[in-house]
Amino acid sequence: MRNRPPERRVIRLFPEYGRDWPLWESSTPTWDVGYTTTPEMYGLSEQLSQDMARWNAFWERHFDPFEGWDNHESRERWRRDGERIAACLRREVASFADVSYEPWPLEDETSE
Repeated sequence: MRNRPPERRVIRLFPEYGRDWPLWESSTPTWDVGYTTTPEMYGLSEQLSQDMARWNAFWERHFDPFEGWDNHESRERWRRDGERIAACLRREVASFADVSYEPWPLEDETSE
């Protein structure tokens, strides 16, 4: 049986350069979703979709892969917004998926 979703899907939330949406999901033998996904694939609200697009664009403008964050305020704003977006995403997909929030640009940063 092809294209049958697993009982519980796992949606990954993390930014990546050149992507409009910070949404990812691994395919399974019965569920070929590719790897990059979109809000439409999950039936997300317009508000959450817009918030995610802004969050990802903000990250691209304020985080450099070699230099890090342009300032502490940008980092903190992105962190707070990401936590709120992850919580909203969890609520909106609670009936069929879990969310793995992976804000990797925050892992190696030291507190200022």
